[in-house]
Amino acid sequence: MNRTEIEQAVLKEIHTLPLDKVEATLNFVLSLKNQPVKKRPLGLLKGKVEFAIEEDFKISDEEFLHS
Repeated sequence: MNRTEIEQAVLKEIHTLPLDKVEATLNFVLSLKNQPVKKRPLGLLKGKVEFAIEEDFKISDEEFLHS
């Protein structure tokens, strides 16, 4: 589903709810805007392993693309 389809589906469902449920839904949506986005570590080993690339390391674009 794209954003427009989701918005239309939400509006369709909202119209079937009683007023107290619509208000609760609005409060929930507003609370989502105030929650910070949780950042996830990239990969399972982040912070557990290290690597270093030597200064004299060289690889061509062609080698990189075919590796």
